[in-house]
Amino acid sequence: MKTRHAAVEGRFYPSTKKKIFDQIRSIEEAGRYPDVQIRPHKVFGAVVPHAGHLYSGHQTVPFFQLLRKLERKPETFVIVHPNHTGCGLPVAIDDSDVWVNSIGEVPLDRDFAEAMHLPFDRRTHSNEHSAEVIIPFTQYYFIDQPFSIVPVCMGEQGHVVAKTIADSILDAIKQTGRDIMLLASCDFSHFLPPDLAMEKDQFVLDAILSRDTIGVETAVKEQQVSVCGYGPIMTLMHYSASLDPDYNLSILARGSSGDVSQSPEVVDYISMIMYQ
Repeated sequence: MKTRHAAVEGRFYPSTKKKIFDQIRSIEEAGRYPDVQIRPHKVFGAVVPHAGHLYSGHQTVPFFQLLRKLERKPETFVIVHPNHTGCGLPVAIDDSDVWVNSIGEVPLDRDFAEAMHLPFDRRTHSNEHSAEVIIPFTQYYFIDQPFSIVPVCMGEQGHVVAKTIADSILDAIKQTGRDIMLLASCDFSHFLPPDLAMEKDQFVLDAILSRDTIGVETAVKEQQVSVCGYGPIMTLMHYSASLDPDYNLSILARGSSGDVSQSPEVVDYISMIMYQ
């Protein structure tokens, strides 16, 4: 059995199950954001951050709390995420059979992954954090519900590639009948003064809220916005639009690293949900 061991445990999140769960509970108890009041008929997926739990967990938790409130229990989380290391292929699914951290094992949905007809490559994923840091939240909120994952790493993040991945997910659903939840892993502006970071992010958010998929890429490039997961966001937008051209979007939480540790330069974190 091919196993992918945690690469950033003890750095991006704590190194024991108890400490990880205690930290998530403390984020819940802090209640930085109000309870989400929307009642979707169908949740297509969400944009969630991938920084250290201490910094971006406050923006991640509201989505998973909503899923639990809705009693929405996906069979498979498809996590589309960027490639920070530069290793491996332009687009690749991890070739492991299971991901392991101190909480336990999470299996990969091999049938669904193979039905996507994208390349497999373990090296692309071996030291990449942007899917791994989301896994503990799935383990915490679905501790009594069996689930699997399909991590898809995007080194190439153009809108054409994003549509290809979205189409491959839709094809795999048709072939397998799997009940999936699509997670787009993304942090927004990096290491800018808070006001400037918010201003730059708004260019991208305006395109997202207008359902302008190509406009997301245009905003990132023309305005030079350091959104590291805009490809995964476009994948989620293409996927949602294929299921419902008039899909809804709601921002769940918006904050920055400066909310936790004051600094003249911050990293922004935004979570949002796409639904019917």
